[in-house]
Amino acid sequence: MNKLVIALALVAAVAFAEEIAVSTKMIRDINTHQKMWRAAHNRITRMPKSQARALLGVNFDKLPRYPSKSFTAAEIANAPDEFDSRQQWPSCSTMQMIRDQKQCGSCWAFGAAEAMSDRICVSTGSSVTLSPEDILSCSDCGSCEGGYPSCAWEYWVSTGVVSDDCYPYTAGVDPSITPDCAYQCTGNPSIDWNSDKHKGAKTYTVSGEENMKTELSTNGPFEVAFQVYADFMSYAGGVYSHQYGGYEGGHAVKLLGYGVENGINYWLCANSWNTDWGENGYFRILRGSNECGIESQAWAGISA
Repeated sequence: MNKLVIALALVAAVAFAEEIAVSTKMIRDINTHQKMWRAAHNRITRMPKSQARALLGVNFDKLPRYPSKSFTAAEIANAPDEFDSRQQWPSCSTMQMIRDQKQCGSCWAFGAAEAMSDRICVSTGSSVTLSPEDILSCSDCGSCEGGYPSCAWEYWVSTGVVSDDCYPYTAGVDPSITPDCAYQCTGNPSIDWNSDKHKGAKTYTVSGEENMKTELSTNGPFEVAFQVYADFMSYAGGVYSHQYGGYEGGHAVKLLGYGVENGINYWLCANSWNTDWGENGYFRILRGSNECGIESQAWAGISA
């Protein structure tokens, strides 16, 4: 038998034997013992555990701190009780998008590119979808094996990020391979790479419920990171809080709203696992108690 065929068969056998990301028993236990949120199988839960874990690309042990922004008591008091960026800025088409990082730990680049795109629209009124692959492949901020949100935001300020029309996403076919930077527009060759760079004026961090609410309702979506446990992968609706399963890794997403459901405060986030996960690609997570560390560190910036 061909050696390549044998090797592929062995890989397939190992993958088949590996435990899936979330067991049916865990899903049953989640739905039995609490009513805040609902769990169900999806393509992420059915992945081998190592494959699902590879989607989580934030390392909390090595996150540098950037200048932190705080608001006055008066500014905090002016923040609305509930807020949804999609309703506040309905003409910004990027706020309606759910993207797919595929088999690549590029969540740190997606959360950044999505929030930067939204902030350009809030600032200028024009919609441009920034390229996560520019951040992933052309910065020194990370790879498909993980990266640093703070570095992605600094890259936006120092170098700028091209549009997705210029440089579409091609990563995620193999989680161990990060595409090399092309330094030219591969999607639409009529666009000039350097002219298409969109820059930020400054970047900063935000933390704590009140500061995050005020920043969001004032300047638009931003990037947050949090600790992912196995049960999160099975999220299918409601307000998530960790119930079962061990720690799997750090994940970054775009935060775009907050509200209250049945007396429970929540944050509204856009994930980058496509629309067949969660609430059509979105999820809500408990707000006000730093659930899974989501209120500990967030990254934002102002468009140039």
